[in-house]
Amino acid sequence: MLYYILRPYVTFLLKFFIKRIKITGIENIPKTGAVMLASTHANSFFDAVLLCCTLDRRVWSLARGDVFKKNLAKKALSSLFMMPVHRLSEGKEHLGDNDDTFKKCIELFKQGEIVLIFSEGLCTNQTKLLPLKKGTGRLAQQAWLDGLDLKVIPVAITYNNFKSFGKIINLSFGEAIPKAELPNPTEDGVFLRRFNEILSEKLNQSLNWNFPKLSPLQTPFFTLGYILHFPAIGLATFISKKLTKGTVFFDSITIGLMIVLIPLYWLIVFFVVRTFGLL
Repeated sequence: MLYYILRPYVTFLLKFFIKRIKITGIENIPKTGAVMLASTHANSFFDAVLLCCTLDRRVWSLARGDVFKKNLAKKALSSLFMMPVHRLSEGKEHLGDNDDTFKKCIELFKQGEIVLIFSEGLCTNQTKLLPLKKGTGRLAQQAWLDGLDLKVIPVAITYNNFKSFGKIINLSFGEAIPKAELPNPTEDGVFLRRFNEILSEKLNQSLNWNFPKLSPLQTPFFTLGYILHFPAIGLATFISKKLTKGTVFFDSITIGLMIVLIPLYWLIVFFVVRTFGLL
């Protein structure tokens, strides 16, 4: 599976990409059993990359449906344990496919897996919590109606910037939403409203916009990695800024380019060193 090949490699690359990441509450993720990560979504696909590389357990992710249109993309994304969720803007004819995705999520919960859902639904490089969609609540509702012991974990991610290299990130895993504080899942509208109220409250409490000012000496691994790989990083950043101007995809495209460019850079350095007899 592509997921198992890329995950350790990308985890390593993130050490060059992130100056510092502060992780709190990771002990709230159970070692086994069904978990739904109800996450904020300010940084496009990079949010999913970050979470998949942070947790030891396998993570299935819900992603915007339009990126699954081409067969090659669909196969690649599926091998990364990603599933499509279609929005109304993509056309009403696709909304029925969401039922298949949600059924797949319930099956994964029955198998004790982790599913990541971005509860805001939209990504705008936002710096405050957007109104939550109903999808997270509906998944929890169905799982609990089926008698599953699902843990819904609020996840808050904040970034010190969205448009430049070298991130400082705060990542907070909240305590599971207490099922006992919610109305009976059979009370559809009442349940969903209360669910989103509790989830919004927990996410807002976890959002941390305090970022330290760090000198290069305080981030030695990042600084050394940046210096040693500057040609590849600089090229990835330059291309990404050109491709993603006016969009929310800078970090997602940059890390994607680094996945390709860093190994090529290593090969070039190796052959140059061998050519000049330095090895």
